[in-house]
Amino acid sequence: MEYNSKAALEHFLEVIKNTDNTFLDPEKTIDDQGKVDGYSHIFHLLRTSIDFYLFNDPLRPDFMLLANPHHKVLGDNVDAVYYFTQLRADQEYIIRGRRFDSVYLSFCLYGGSPDGELSERVTLNINHTDIEFEPDGSFEIKFTPKPAGKNEFKLDEDAVTLFTREYFFDSFNSRESELHIENTKSVEVSTPLSDEALAKRIRAMSTFFEQTTWIAPLPVDFPLNDFLPPFAFEADQGGWGTVDNIYCFGRFRLEENQYLKIRFTSPECCYWGIQTWNFLMQSMDYNNYKVCINKGTAKPNEDGSYTIYLSHQMMDVDNCISTAAYKEAIIFCRWLLAEEMPEQPTVELCTRD
Repeated sequence: MEYNSKAALEHFLEVIKNTDNTFLDPEKTIDDQGKVDGYSHIFHLLRTSIDFYLFNDPLRPDFMLLANPHHKVLGDNVDAVYYFTQLRADQEYIIRGRRFDSVYLSFCLYGGSPDGELSERVTLNINHTDIEFEPDGSFEIKFTPKPAGKNEFKLDEDAVTLFTREYFFDSFNSRESELHIENTKSVEVSTPLSDEALAKRIRAMSTFFEQTTWIAPLPVDFPLNDFLPPFAFEADQGGWGTVDNIYCFGRFRLEENQYLKIRFTSPECCYWGIQTWNFLMQSMDYNNYKVCINKGTAKPNEDGSYTIYLSHQMMDVDNCISTAAYKEAIIFCRWLLAEEMPEQPTVELCTRD
């Protein structure tokens, strides 16, 4: 007997085998450490592909954790917790939960093909300002083709996936929300996967894996020791961003005796944060280095602006973050629910005496 699963697996292995072409490409401005990180990222991405598309079933959904201190993909954030699940538009889903001390909580639905492809658009985004909570923080929301009541929201015909996002000013000492998702429609009794059903999941894993390598490493050549202008994420932009976000990217390259002085002002917003990523959009080692600072932890200047210092060694100043021993990598800023577009941060390259 010839197994469809075998053919699907062989294709997936070929995709994995050729993955390093995406980060060894000489046109990519990635240093040697970034290329080593590329090989490591293969295993992070493999784990995510398995969680999202082998272990996850839109008929029996479960929230799959996107990242932790040892497993990082798709632009994880030190201050955030993300979960993923697949959806099907002919079903109906209830999420029950309880929110504690987060500064932002959202549920973002994406439309596209149900085969692991990058999303084509945001079909729906709701955040904590759209949800009616009980006094103890508990809530229940429904995603349905025909919303009719409080905390009910439209499940569009092309909706295939959902990401939850939750942000904190102090993620190490905060309590993330309790979240549970349930499909309210009756489904058949669970049975072992057939050969074709398993092959279909492997093909989705392969597609997700391959297409994620199209965006990580980031395809843009960012200015050195500077930022590009901030931009808002648009619903039809594709990929896994959220319309509540404004993003800003830069790149640093620092010798041991150098540091960056980053100055910016922030509009009123729910959250802003600055952190370092490697070229694969993975956060730096935040267990051993301070690699992120945010609205709740930064000390403002007298005029309300902020000055952030990026250095190999922690400096005796307010608002210092670490390169985590990277000579070159990405600086990433984001604003959530900003009332207006932030100004582009300014950067000064400085040298210690």
